[in-house]
Amino acid sequence: MDKSTKKRKVGRINNQLYYVVGGWRMLLPRFVRRWQRRLTLHGWEKRDDAGYIRDRVNFYCSLPAAASPGPDAHPVSEFRLKGTPSRYYFDIGRYVKGFPGRALIDYMTSDVWENPDTPTLMKARRLDGKRVNAALLNLDRRRHFIRPIDPVPFREKKPVLFFRGEIDGKPRRIKFFEMWADNPMFDLGDTTRKNRSRWFAPMVRLTDHFDYRFILTLEGNDLASALQWVMASNCVPVMPRPTVEGWLMHSRLIPGVHYIEIAPDFSDVGDKIRHYIEHPEEAERIAEASREWANQFLDRRRENIISYLVVEKFLRSTGQPSD
Repeated sequence: MDKSTKKRKVGRINNQLYYVVGGWRMLLPRFVRRWQRRLTLHGWEKRDDAGYIRDRVNFYCSLPAAASPGPDAHPVSEFRLKGTPSRYYFDIGRYVKGFPGRALIDYMTSDVWENPDTPTLMKARRLDGKRVNAALLNLDRRRHFIRPIDPVPFREKKPVLFFRGEIDGKPRRIKFFEMWADNPMFDLGDTTRKNRSRWFAPMVRLTDHFDYRFILTLEGNDLASALQWVMASNCVPVMPRPTVEGWLMHSRLIPGVHYIEIAPDFSDVGDKIRHYIEHPEEAERIAEASREWANQFLDRRRENIISYLVVEKFLRSTGQPSD
């Protein structure tokens, strides 16, 4: 094991600690949560990055002027655990429980197949004409937002497109394997344990991905869950233009700047990877810009401010009390 390998880290929140802290937060009285919210937001307008914060809040929540809570909205006071605790539950409760109990909220705790018809707090939204009702929060953040440490310099990585993940039940991933699994510039492996395909390969550690310059990040049911940590590493994400966006602000990513764009039908993947293998300086610039984009989400206090302000704007946009 070389020196760089020893220093690699996933940077994911410890699972047990996450649930312990999340459960503790849910047990706090609502007046304590409201105090925490006010303390977090105190003086944020005077910050040097206040304009940046407003821009992101408006990006995540752009409800129409005449918005009103939907029929499935419930009071914040009724937000409590039902059944097995989920990361969605803890991540939503972390912020909404700091607002008035009579305020009505609707939220989604699953993958997004279509955008809602009424204002809803959710993890992701489809990039279509109905996205205005989808207000984004950083939900399931333990999975989608981690802080990897990748000490492997870009030029020392293998010039190969790498992928490990499940493809069963995911037609687009299956199509990609059918087209490119035998290409020597690719290292593709299906980690599905049941219904194993002919491309089956054992799972690898997240940090093992850092050996490769190019990481394939295809959307699954909604978001490509690997995209954030790939961007935070020294690797280059390779993907079609996103059809779904979340806290990472996918629709603002620029092809050729933050990621290598491939055609939706995957027909040009070979040519694109060959080009960037032959022009490593261009690929390295993308890796640097990609990492810079991911770094803007590292300020935990600022991320908390933005999250609270998204919920606040959600309530005000629907004509409800926010304090």
